[in-house]
Amino acid sequence: MREFAKDRLIVKVMETRAEMGRVAAQDIHDRMLALLAEKEEINMIFAAAPSQNDVLKSLTEYADIPWNRINACHMDEYIGLD
Repeated sequence: MREFAKDRLIVKVMETRAEMGRVAAQDIHDRMLALLAEKEEINMIFAAAPSQNDVLKSLTEYADIPWNRINACHMDEYIGLD
């Protein structure tokens, strides 16, 4: 993984989509747990696009996420399509 900053934005470049999914899931996992340390429950919106499959798969592999404290929904960009 290559990482650099552009102004205040941290950019991470991975070799594969699977690696990108794992890294993104780790970031999401860490943020979720940090928020849950401060709040009883949190709200999450997950993208429904196939490009998110690696992220969602990696997220499901974390046994320490208390899903019963998370209100989750997904953005469905297919609404209105035949």
